[in-house]
Amino acid sequence: MSSEARAYGDPDTRRRILLATWEAIEEIGADIRLRDVAERAGVSRQAVYLHFGDRGNLLLALVEFMPETLGFPKLLAHVFAATSGVEMLRRAVELHSTYNAKIDSVARVLEAAQYQDPALGAAWRERMTRSRAAHRMIVQRIADEGRLADGWTVEDAGDLFYTVTMQTPWRELTRELGWSSDRYAERMTKLLLDSFVAESTA
Repeated sequence: MSSEARAYGDPDTRRRILLATWEAIEEIGADIRLRDVAERAGVSRQAVYLHFGDRGNLLLALVEFMPETLGFPKLLAHVFAATSGVEMLRRAVELHSTYNAKIDSVARVLEAAQYQDPALGAAWRERMTRSRAAHRMIVQRIADEGRLADGWTVEDAGDLFYTVTMQTPWRELTRELGWSSDRYAERMTKLLLDSFVAESTA
């Protein structure tokens, strides 16, 4: 059995390739090639091909790999463990303020590539759909507690929450306009609370 055949399907090799892809994107950007990934991972281009098939499938795998590696499920669980809808909102914005920075280099590549690769586009939109649903669940909790301001529906407030905290607005505020993560969390929380959360009567 060849070394390439032994490498195929090996979880450690797969992880090494994905980490190398992530590093290559952060350094090179959207122009990464399988050759760049293979060199960083210390494997041949054939090994990358055997594990992932092509660049599109490699990026698809990275979409699933990143949240797992960064502990996103645990971070999200912390958001939903809050004792009130408003506290859930605060925790969610704080999560955006730090997590977005960790995924931004890859997010840029995926946002661009989705228009050239239908499968990647579908995977990226599915990720966005899950994110939208999570934001709407937080607003639903606020509504259930009687704190949704008059004139708002859960759907509209949830869509606003989801949209203003997306990667692109975050990138503009922090990367281009120089906001710190603390400033982002403070001002974005205030914007959302002032927009659709009613004052407590308790």
